Amino acid sequence: MRKVMKNVKYIFAAAVLGLMATSCNDLDLDPKGQLYENVLLSSDTGVKKYLALVYQDLPIEDFNYKQNGDNKGYATVNSGGWHSGNKWEAQKGSPAAAAMEAVGRDPSYGDSWGYWPYDRIRDINNMIERLPDYRDSYGEDKYNELLGEAHFLRAYYYFGIVKRYGGVPIVDKVLDPTAESSTLQLPRNTEYECWKFIYEDLKFAMENATASKAETGRANRWAAGALMSRAMLYAATNAKYGQYIGTTGEAVSKGLMVMDPSYAEEFFQYSYDAAKWLADNGGFSLHTGADKEKAYTEVFIEPTVEDIYVKQYGPNTTTPTNTSLFHCWDTMVLPLGTGLASNVGAALQPTWEIMGLYEMPAIIDENGNPVRFNSPEEIWNNGEMEARCRANFFFSGMTESVSGEVIEIQAGVYKSYPGTAADGTEETQGSTNAYTDQYRVRASQPGTRQTVDGVEVQVSGKYGLSEGTGDEGYTRTGAFIRKYVNYNGAAADRVLFGSTQSWKVFRYGEILLNWAEAAYELGLEKGDESLKKEAFTYVNMIRERAGASQHDMVEAPADLGTDVYGFPIDENLQYIRDERARELCFENHRLYDLRRWRVADIMFLDGKFAHTLLPYYVIDEGKWIYLNEVEREGRKVTFDKKWYYEQMPGGEISKNPNIIRNDGY
Repeated sequence: MRKVMKNVKYIFAAAVLGLMATSCNDLDLDPKGQLYENVLLSSDTGVKKYLALVYQDLPIEDFNYKQNGDNKGYATVNSGGWHSGNKWEAQKGSPAAAAMEAVGRDPSYGDSWGYWPYDRIRDINNMIERLPDYRDSYGEDKYNELLGEAHFLRAYYYFGIVKRYGGVPIVDKVLDPTAESSTLQLPRNTEYECWKFIYEDLKFAMENATASKAETGRANRWAAGALMSRAMLYAATNAKYGQYIGTTGEAVSKGLMVMDPSYAEEFFQYSYDAAKWLADNGGFSLHTGADKEKAYTEVFIEPTVEDIYVKQYGPNTTTPTNTSLFHCWDTMVLPLGTGLASNVGAALQPTWEIMGLYEMPAIIDENGNPVRFNSPEEIWNNGEMEARCRANFFFSGMTESVSGEVIEIQAGVYKSYPGTAADGTEETQGSTNAYTDQYRVRASQPGTRQTVDGVEVQVSGKYGLSEGTGDEGYTRTGAFIRKYVNYNGAAADRVLFGSTQSWKVFRYGEILLNWAEAAYELGLEKGDESLKKEAFTYVNMIRERAGASQHDMVEAPADLGTDVYGFPIDENLQYIRDERARELCFENHRLYDLRRWRVADIMFLDGKFAHTLLPYYVIDEGKWIYLNEVEREGRKVTFDKKWYYEQMPGGEISKNPNIIRNDGY
């Protein structure tokens, strides 16, 4: 564990580098020289500087996060410097693509992350050990608040590694780098011990960290409670469903991966209790309003009563120090066009697999035929689509507010459509077959008009679909991502590294979903019907804000899981999971949810194509239809069963003979 064994005199390198990278506007920054422990830990301002890179490298799966690659998943944890987080490639290899929420250039999951943040854990351990020496510099409350903050940060780092590898070495003190190497080569703790360690750190943080919400982006006890509800839900489902991956070997037999299912109830209870505590004491609520579509878009752009913990971007961020970080979300998800994306464009595009989970008009009738519409706008503008769906996606005919552009999407025309929907959606790349060859006409460029069978018609929309523009810039799936697009920004900022909207790390909507899942699972564990019914109270709070219909618990639910996955998942639990997918899409939860539920290997067995919601004009009828074709590039999403646990980093295995490899590799 080379990073853990650095010499003590370099402990403060992270803080010093962080200070060197802050903006010149940070006027209390010493202009030169090294800041030592007695300066950094003797005041709240010093602690903020000490924690600069600890916060910067926190494993938050945000705009700049990629599920694999040379940045270990997190674009700021590498040797590329402070601004290495400004990585546009992250959107192209997003976890949304690996989870089939979207299509992008890199839909694979993969392994060999190499994520091993013990350098930051050492910085936190040093603060916890050394802060008592400066206790007299603070009042008792402030002293305890700083310790609570440190415990939250340590828990977050461990959450980032335990959810990848299972059990890892628990290092809760600063190791002496001059000690015998055998005492520094720590073995892995069991997965159960690691989740309990995270629990204890968060429990301490919930009891001691500040209750103040004044410093946006700095951890408080409410952030600790939110992480507790999330992390313990991960632990609980890992325990309950881990046995079904079928892996055996030394790591499994020693409890380093795959926990005993008897631990599930304990962790579900922790998650439930944390969500309830947060709801009872935190003063948070869902952000809503009469215009539910508008209110939902505001959740991701405006400061709202839903915010629990927020990561700031932009030139004037304040906590813990000025990071001057930017990202590229707007130019990555909007199409190329005046006032829209200035670079790349549509690197991520939503799939039918996520769009089809929302309430919307049927596109196929009871006979399997495509439903006819008078215009493509009818799918979202006839009162049947839930507001949350309209807030999450740009469909054809919607107006993007900053540019004023109407998002015009048309996949092509059909000279006639005498068949069923299945005829035009065969499971081949781009759903091309003899039927589509006979009836379907597409264009090579966006916005094309041409004569088809003697009739001049528009064949492709201004923003797609077009055959000759590659896999970016224009839609291939029939919609664009709207969630997190900054409607307060300027069109000129829609360039690489031009976006500054914050990332909502924890928000109350997620807490309600954590609460619902934990309540229902506890009801299953305990045979308690009242807990199961309680879960739908929280689900329906989410759905009411979403502008969707209420949903009652099914009293005698069908088992939807055993025939598919080999273990039971009743229809109520599946509904709760689907509601989570609807509410949290493009927030980088879906991939890990599929992992912790142990369903990804079957969902993507042998590789699965993503599907579209493409509008076509049928010439001889003067009507429109929507088809769920296979996306034109035909990239498949795959997931190998061994990926439920990542392999331990090879470099750490080679340096430490006590690091046992994960089984299955």
